[in-house]
Amino acid sequence: MSMVDKACEHCGTIFVARQYDLNRGHARFCSLKCNGAWQAANRKFNPKEPNVECAECETSFYKNESAKKKSKSGLFFCSRACKDSAQRIGGIKEIMPAHYDSGLKNYRAICWRHHKKECVVCGEDKVVAVHHYDENHDNNDPNNLVPLCPTHHQYVHSKHKHLVIEKIDKWKKDNIIT
Repeated sequence: MSMVDKACEHCGTIFVARQYDLNRGHARFCSLKCNGAWQAANRKFNPKEPNVECAECETSFYKNESAKKKSKSGLFFCSRACKDSAQRIGGIKEIMPAHYDSGLKNYRAICWRHHKKECVVCGEDKVVAVHHYDENHDNNDPNNLVPLCPTHHQYVHSKHKHLVIEKIDKWKKDNIIT
């Protein structure tokens, strides 16, 4: 194995390197310390200028053009925590789901005001979800809201709908609110 004298590209110190390493483009520095120092000095880090502002905390940050085009609301967030905070009830209204609204659009409150808080299929009363019978979340008419446990709510939205739909239809027929 042939050895060659080589000058360090960072500090200029002469060191012995294997010809094999030189042929492969290695053996450029006399030590790891010089390698690290050279990389730090020659790093081509060019930070981008901030071009958007976080809608929640107002921090300026950079977002590339393709990512900016993907925003449905035109709002940008510097972190997942800011986005989650903005989406909570009482956050930024433009990105909150419609069912987070208060008043007449609060379909869960409407449902409990008119129906018993228990699953119409099995009678579960600890954890109860509200199903929109016509699957239109804008229709919060009490006759469209059906209390279901999470299990039976999943059945309704799956290939197993046939196992629960008869009980739900019977309950709807017997509980029409005028």
